[in-house]
Formats: sequence, C-alpha cells, structure tokens
Amino acid sequence: MPFLRCEICPAILLALSTFFVTPVSSAQGLHRTEAQLDGLAGPVRSVSAVAARSNVRWQEPNGPSLVISIVCQDCDYDRDGFKTKSGQVVDGAFTGEITRLVRDGNGQVIDRVVVFTASGQITRHDIMGPFGATERTTYADGKADSHQTYSYDQYGNMTEALGFDSAGKSLGRSQMNSEPDGTLKERSVWGADGQLSHQQTFDPETHVEHFTTFDHGNVKLTWTVVAGKLVSFWELPGPGRQFGDGFIEPADNGDKDNYECHADGKCDVSRVHYEYLDQKNRNPQSAEWRDAEGKLEYAVYYDYEIDSFRNWTSRRVWVWSRELGARKLYETDAREITYWQE
Repeated sequence: MPFLRCEICPAILLALSTFFVTPVSSAQGLHRTEAQLDGLAGPVRSVSAVAARSNVRWQEPNGPSLVISIVCQDCDYDRDGFKTKSGQVVDGAFTGEITRLVRDGNGQVIDRVVVFTASGQITRHDIMGPFGATERTTYADGKADSHQTYSYDQYGNMTEALGFDSAGKSLGRSQMNSEPDGTLKERSVWGADGQLSHQQTFDPETHVEHFTTFDHGNVKLTWTVVAGKLVSFWELPGPGRQFGDGFIEPADNGDKDNYECHADGKCDVSRVHYEYLDQKNRNPQSAEWRDAEGKLEYAVYYDYEIDSFRNWTSRRVWVWSRELGARKLYETDAREITYWQE
C-alpha cells in the first residue's frame, strides 16, 4: 500500500503545493495521543532535548527518511497526552506555542487555543469533538486567516475536510472512505476551483491501488499497484517532476521500496531496510538504502541509552554514503524526560 511522499495534515490541501501525497491505505492515527504521535511512550509530562550536529556534510536522499529528527525540542503534555507546550528554550527563555485546553464536565477536551509566546497572539483555535478537531481557525498577525471543518465516521476516521479563506471562499475539500480499522480505501481531493485534483483508491481484498491526478477532467498522471508491486505508470509528458510520480511502497519485514517514476514510463526502484530496538518500531537501530542491484547507497546507524519506558535519553547518529566513504558521527543528542506520577 503505497506511501505517496508528503504528509497531508488535517488542514486540507497542502498536498496540492508539493510533489508528493500521503498513504491512502494507512490508518489515520486512530486512538493515539499527541505524545504517542511524537514517538513517546508512557505518561510523559515534559521533554527537553539538545542536539549537537557535527560538521559532516550529509544530504538525505529523496524518499524515506533515514535520519529521524527530534520531534519536540521542548514540549509539555497533560496526563491524557495532549500537547500543552511546544517550542525551544534559548538562553533560559522559552519561545514557541502554549496551548490552553478547555474540558467539559466529563473531562473531555472541547476547545483548544494555541498562542505564540513571542507575540502573545493566538495562532490557532480548535473546536474539539470525540475524535479530534471538528473546526479549526488559523490566525496571522492576530487576524483570522483560514477556517477548516472536519467530519468523522463512527470509528473516528476522517470522512471530509473543507477549507475556506478569511472571506469564506472555498480553498478546496477532501473526502475519505475508510475501513473501521482506519485503512483508507479512497481519498478524493478537489481544488479551490471545484475541479477534482487527484484521487486514490485501495481495495483491501484484492490489494489493488490506483492513483490519478487531473487537470480540468483530463488525466495528468496515473499508476496502479497490485499486492505491493507497481504494474503500470503513465504521466503526461512535460518538464520537471509531477505530483504523484514518487511514492514509497511498504515491503516485507518493515522495509520500504522507493519509486521514482519518469515520463517515459520507467521507474527507478530502491529499497530501505530498517532495524528497530523494539517491535513497535519507535527507535530505529539502522536504516540502509540500497539500489535495485542491492548495492548500498546510504546508511544511518543509531546508538541509544534507553529509560524504563523505552524512550531514548541520549543517542548518537552515524551516517554513511558513497561520497563519505566511511561511517561518520553526524549528531549527538541528549533528552531529559519527566513523567506523570500514577
């Protein structure tokens, strides 16, 4: 089930301005707290991280990430895993976002306001439902800049996202159809002009997936994957990259096949093999990128110190490439984590 390279966040049509799209067949983060989405385990209360980068020149290849960046440099979470602070402490002063949560009589979060500390102005306001934000207003310089609405099915899968500018004009919409477990079977995205931009479908029984992009009803690019293997690719001839011509296909044992396709219908295929410290694949030990002939092109290796909740408290990141010729220390990180007491 391909991962089209980029994260379409709930804020509607970010994928329209980038070359890659999200996985159609992946779960939508169901029943995971914000702390868990940040790669943390246990009742995390706060995280403070310091990263020291070496002078080694390293360029990530275009595809699956090898170096897993620190998600939160300085973050706080409440007991339910909601993020209440996110940013960075510099010279003893915190700069970033502070989140105020409003709960109902049953303790459920019903309202969320995010304020940027440097200006004291609101940057985002969410009205919350049982499965996440149902409305979101974003602000620029203290004024409403855009508005989004979200709908969900009974299992918590998002079914529709609508976007509007500050004047209420449509920015586009997305519609999704999912299995109860979150497997996304179909996503259709329309632009601000009301025209279908792209559509992706996946059949969980046959494992057949189709992806197509459109320009005013005319097909620009289309491909089909069956049981994890690309069987067809076509795109309208033209210069440069096109949205959807790069994607990542999960392979056996957690590996990822990386496809870079071209206007002549041919695709370059490489594979990334990951090893992890634990079965939940939170802390990678290594990531090795090999070409179609199996030759190593890039590699990243990790050394950790792990606490009792299996969160790392320090790590060293080593990188290798043909250009470097040898394994080099790229980054040394330290992280202090506090936990809520039971």
